[in-house]
Amino acid sequence: MSSSEKQPSRHENKLLPVPGPTLPYWRTELHPLDSHHSTPELPAECDILIIGAGMSGVSVAYQLSQAQPQDNTTTTSSPPPPSIVLLEARQVCSGATGRNGGHAKVKTATLLSLIAKHGPDSGFVDDWDAYVGAQIHALKAVVEREGLDCEFELRRSYDTFNAARDAAEIRKSFAEALRRGDAWTRERDLVVEAFVERVSAVRGARGAVSTPACSLWPYKFVTQLLAKAMERYPRLNLQTETAVLGVESSGDGDDGGSVVETSRGSIRARKVVFATNAYTAGLLPQYKGVITPYKGTAAHLAPPAEKGPVYPHLSHTYNLEYGLDIEGETVDYLNPRPDGGIVVGGGKYLYEAQRELWWDTVDDSTLLNPIVKGKYFEGYMQRNFRGWEDSGTVADRIWTGIQGQTGDGFPHIGQVPGQKNQWVLAGYNGGGMSLIFLAATELAKMVKDDLPFEEIDPIVPKFFKTTEERLKASGV
Repeated sequence: MSSSEKQPSRHENKLLPVPGPTLPYWRTELHPLDSHHSTPELPAECDILIIGAGMSGVSVAYQLSQAQPQDNTTTTSSPPPPSIVLLEARQVCSGATGRNGGHAKVKTATLLSLIAKHGPDSGFVDDWDAYVGAQIHALKAVVEREGLDCEFELRRSYDTFNAARDAAEIRKSFAEALRRGDAWTRERDLVVEAFVERVSAVRGARGAVSTPACSLWPYKFVTQLLAKAMERYPRLNLQTETAVLGVESSGDGDDGGSVVETSRGSIRARKVVFATNAYTAGLLPQYKGVITPYKGTAAHLAPPAEKGPVYPHLSHTYNLEYGLDIEGETVDYLNPRPDGGIVVGGGKYLYEAQRELWWDTVDDSTLLNPIVKGKYFEGYMQRNFRGWEDSGTVADRIWTGIQGQTGDGFPHIGQVPGQKNQWVLAGYNGGGMSLIFLAATELAKMVKDDLPFEEIDPIVPKFFKTTEERLKASGV
C-alpha cells in the first residue's frame, strides 16, 4: 500500500524540542502569552489543532481567526465557528523564528542557483522572487493593520562579495539576466564596482547587489499577532509547555479525525496542522530524510553603553560572502537594529566539517564550540565594517537555533500525502521569514474550506506543494 492511499496511521514523536535552550536576543523581552494555558486542562476535542506556536502556527491561527465571524455568534441555520487549539512544546516562538536573523529577503545567489539548476525559462526564479516580494509587503500590511509594535522596517539589503572571482561571476550572471529581461532583476541593481566598499561599508567588498528586504523583531511580531487573534476569536485555545508525543489518524472516510497524544493528555481533532518545521519527521515519519533538522548560530553585537551607537547608522541588512579560500559555507547574514545593535549569524565554515555538531540534531541548548573557541563574533564589526574600527562593539549574547533543510531546497506546504485531514507547513531551509506568512495565509484557506493546493492564490509557487513524488525524490 502506497502512502498516498488513505490508511490509519500512528506517529510517535522522536524529535522533541529540548529543555533549557540557549537564550536568544529576541526572547529577552517576554510577552504575557509566552507561557500560557487558555484553560487549566486540555480540551477533550477540537475542530482544528495546530502543532507549533512559532511564526507558522501562529500565522495559520491568525488567518483562521480572521476568516470567522467577529462576534463568534451562530444562528440555527449556521454551524458554530470552529474551535482551534494551538499547542507548543516549550513557549511561544521559542523555536527557529525566535532565533533567526530578523530579516526577510531572497539572496541573489539563491536565484542564480535556481537558474543553474532549472534554467532561466523554468519559472522557478521569477516565481520565487515574486513570492518573497509579496511576502515582504504582506508582512508590512499586517503590521500596519494590526498596529504591531515590532520594529518593522521596509529596507534594502546588500549581497556583498569579497572575493574577486565571486564579484566577477555575479556581474557576469546579472548582465546575462538583464539581457534576457528576467523579471527578478527589476528590483535589484549592481553597485558600481569602483564604489562597492564605500557604498556598502563592507571592508574588502569587491561586488554587491542591492535587493528588497524587510526586518522586524520576530518574537514581538509573533506574540502580538497571536494576542490579536486570541482577543478577536475566543474559540482559539493556546496551550504552551504541551509536547505532542504522537498523532493517530483514524482514516475513517472524509470525516476521519486524529487523536493527538500530548504530555498533558489527549485531544481528538477533526483537522490537524503540522507547523513543526525541523521537528516534522518526529510526527510524520514519511518526512524522515525529507526535512532534516540542522543547527545554526547567531549573536547580538553592541558597542559599550558609554560609547553609544555608531554613526552613520547602517540602514541596510546584509548577506556577506567572504569568499574565503577554504572548504565550506562562508556567507553570513547581518541585520542592524534600530537601536544601533547588530544581529549577525554564520561562521559555518568553522564547524561545517564536524557534521556531528550540527547536522540532524535538535539540540539548541548548547553553543557550537568552534564558534566559541574561535571567538568568531568578537570584534566582528571592527574587522568587517568601515567606520566601526573604534566602536568597541562586543558580542553580548550568542545562541543557537534549529532549522529544517529539504533535499530540493523548497518548503513543504499543503495536505499531507495520504492523510485527508492533515496539513503541513514546514521545511524553510533557514529562510522562514521570507516564506511563512503568505503560505500560512493560503494554508488556512485549505484547512478551513478543504481546498486543494491548486485552488489557492497562485502567488504561492506550485513547487512548494508537498507531494508523494517530492517525498520520494527529495531526500536530504
